[in-house]
Amino acid sequence: MVGPYGGTIYQLQASQGELFQVCFEGQCLFCESLHVGMAHLNRMERIAVSAHTAQPAS
Repeated sequence: MVGPYGGTIYQLQASQGELFQVCFEGQCLFCESLHVGMAHLNRMERIAVSAHTAQPAS
């Protein structure tokens, strides 16, 4: 799955079921559900976008 700003969620098979790897701009984390992974990706992208738009133009 790819987020609107290029972040990704990968579904992995772990020894005790599914695991989801959430990555955006070089940072990754792991979650046990797609729902939680989507929430983390949304937050990561939202924070990055607001940080980029808050910077003054040079």
